Amino acid sequence: MHYDDSITDSRRYLRLALERLGRYNLPTDPLNYCIWYEYASGKNGPLNIAIDRFLETGGSFSVAISKRLYSQFISDGTETATLLVRQALNKVFAELGGAIRTTRQNFSRSENTLESINEALTPTLTEADVEAIVARIRQEIQRLESSSSTFKGQLTQATREIDQLKSKMAQYRQEALKDPLTQIANRRGFEEALLRAMQAANATGDSLCLIMCDIDHFKKINDTHGHLVGDNVLRMVSATLKECTKGKDLVGRIGGEEFAIILPDTPPDGAMTLAENIRRTFAEMDLKKKHSGERLEDVTLSFGVTGYRQREAADAFLNRADKALYASKENGRNRVSRL
Repeated sequence: MHYDDSITDSRRYLRLALERLGRYNLPTDPLNYCIWYEYASGKNGPLNIAIDRFLETGGSFSVAISKRLYSQFISDGTETATLLVRQALNKVFAELGGAIRTTRQNFSRSENTLESINEALTPTLTEADVEAIVARIRQEIQRLESSSSTFKGQLTQATREIDQLKSKMAQYRQEALKDPLTQIANRRGFEEALLRAMQAANATGDSLCLIMCDIDHFKKINDTHGHLVGDNVLRMVSATLKECTKGKDLVGRIGGEEFAIILPDTPPDGAMTLAENIRRTFAEMDLKKKHSGERLEDVTLSFGVTGYRQREAADAFLNRADKALYASKENGRNRVSRL
């Protein structure tokens, strides 16, 4: 999270946030304050949409709801993952520490026992005494073997838990890069993939293109049919974009109804052809509500296409694609523009 608000704005957001906390009877802890400060600023569109939808249903806020909102729309996913990983490691360390202490105590006890046996080795030992001493030594050896076997088992278990933790870390990493609604790359996942694609293009000199697209009049869809239908439209668009791409191409949701496609090894003409094919696919769709069969108005998309210029910054690449998209919007929507 990064804030660069002016003092005047931050005071206004503070007042609005506190007013909301009071209205919904929420504790003024840092997590709740952060959620409602962002809501008041209006800069976190997905968070505001989620809260507005929740309020429309008449739901009441709780600690669980606040944590979910924070995790989904403010935290980038690494904070939750770090906490879970730390807890798991603490458990492993506690188990290993206990095993080591137990083993140390067992060996210390055996050392004391063997010392006492050694002290009992006098010249006047009888045959019965020797047999008793041998039996005690065997008993200690068996106890040490048992202790060693237990410790080895605990080490094996700790190794297994660490391996499971590594898998969970990889899972958390992937989840942090995915949009929870559409299951495609989120803004962060898209930006990481874009940087990798740019580095590869700089290294090889291969072409790289970017398509940005936006659902036309998406607010009208939400206002007319409700947010559940709007969510289904977002899922449908995401699935269709993925079906239309292949190989190393990557589709990401980078805003509310805005998507982007990274096209490695693709020349600008090829990117234009793909964008036009996708545009036509949506324009020809006949969409209906699943339960009522009511027909939706046409869902169309506007597109902006651009090619990467060697060694340019990511911001310049993105801004050019965004300008091309804006040109499509300005010229009537449901079209493809290239810069």
